[in-house]
Amino acid sequence: MPIPADQRQSYLARQLGTLALSHVQVPNPMAAVRAASWHNVLLGMGVRLPLFVIYDLGVLFTAPRGAGGASVGARQDILRRIGPPPEARPLLAEYQRLLETVAASEVVEKASGWRLRDDIVGVILLRILGDVYQRWAFAGKDVGGAALPLDPELYAGTDPAASFRDFNAAPMWQFLAHLAAHAWHVISCVEQIDLDTLRLLGLFRRDGDADMPGMDIPDLFTALRSPEANDVVNFSLELLPSVLETKRASGAQTFSMDGYASIERRGNLDSLVLSEFAHEDELFERKVVDQELYYYGHEKEREEERRLMYILVDASASMRGQRQVFARGLALALAKKLTLAGDEVWLRFFDSRLYDLVKLSRSGSASIPYLLSFRSERGRNYGKVFRQLVLDVTRLKREAKRRVVLYVLTHGQCHIPVELVAALKQLAYLYGVIILPSAEVALDYLPLFDRHHIVSAAALESRVERKDKALHILQERRHG
Repeated sequence: MPIPADQRQSYLARQLGTLALSHVQVPNPMAAVRAASWHNVLLGMGVRLPLFVIYDLGVLFTAPRGAGGASVGARQDILRRIGPPPEARPLLAEYQRLLETVAASEVVEKASGWRLRDDIVGVILLRILGDVYQRWAFAGKDVGGAALPLDPELYAGTDPAASFRDFNAAPMWQFLAHLAAHAWHVISCVEQIDLDTLRLLGLFRRDGDADMPGMDIPDLFTALRSPEANDVVNFSLELLPSVLETKRASGAQTFSMDGYASIERRGNLDSLVLSEFAHEDELFERKVVDQELYYYGHEKEREEERRLMYILVDASASMRGQRQVFARGLALALAKKLTLAGDEVWLRFFDSRLYDLVKLSRSGSASIPYLLSFRSERGRNYGKVFRQLVLDVTRLKREAKRRVVLYVLTHGQCHIPVELVAALKQLAYLYGVIILPSAEVALDYLPLFDRHHIVSAAALESRVERKDKALHILQERRHG
């Protein structure tokens, strides 16, 4: 049932009023708008906290300390205006000490320089404050919440002290007492934030991608607290430095000087279409200024020859542990390398079925938390999976006319019917990675693969050998 507009406005006024208790100061006028965005992430996960706590901790994670950055300290002028009761002053002092401890954390210091997206900051705050919120015994904590608007004009020039006097502040003092009692839990949660996962998320997006779709909050929350996801992240970060210098391959075909491929709006004077010289001088000059002249082009983008890199990652129970870490870490590094080279990359998990298709682009991906946290609870049915795959690739070849390179990352007991692999070979370049086989590899279809690698137990025994094996796969020149 939608919340009436007057109740939403009242809730916004109360939340803005709580900012009178904020102890983090930053010159950025958009900080309050970002805090509203973080609040909405928390609200979507069932956590409704006072906005001043969200604001203070969120700003510490997004604004560097020092000149022109964030600083921690009570706003004495505002506190004098609201006149907190005597018993609340020690609570405010304890709250300030908590913020100072958080601000001094190495985790916060590093994260504040990474320009984190709002959805990531919201999940970080959920990771830090979620348990504290659940332990708060206030009966009305879940009543009356609503998503806050993100219109900057609503937050510009607001007077928190005036709004603070218009509602009952007793719950705020109760929450501060509760927060002070759980201060060490908050600090511990801050120290447990996995910086490697935040770094990986940053590597899969480019600066300026503000319009990139938001990440799935439950997947992101799981990825930030999952030890298995952390292992995958660490392995990916070992590999990514070797692929970040990958250059984008040119997709342009150059024709001989007497052969033209297209008509373009840009070009050299000697390629100008001759009929353009028939214009009167004034019109010709205007077309030059407005870049409306036509030129013969010697190059043409060969869209039909762009490759589609299709990565299949086995997610069955047989891939748990070392196999999962190697497969997913390699898949992420491989996807990054291929997107940097200008290829389109599709990635899917499979066990007894094919799961949702994830498309990764050069500009970034909002699906990385899903790829880190995905967990299968099904069995194995490789015949069903690859029959569907044959149909999908057949349709793709027929409708999109794309060259397909198919990577299959699996284990030594992935028995695919030979006729299905033979059918795929007619449609795509096949590249297999068989990880940690439990016995000698005896897969009848393996000779049909164009290239394949066996990652033995010996290769995974040490961190160095595991990394070297993965880098060897990544650095191969022939991928279809």
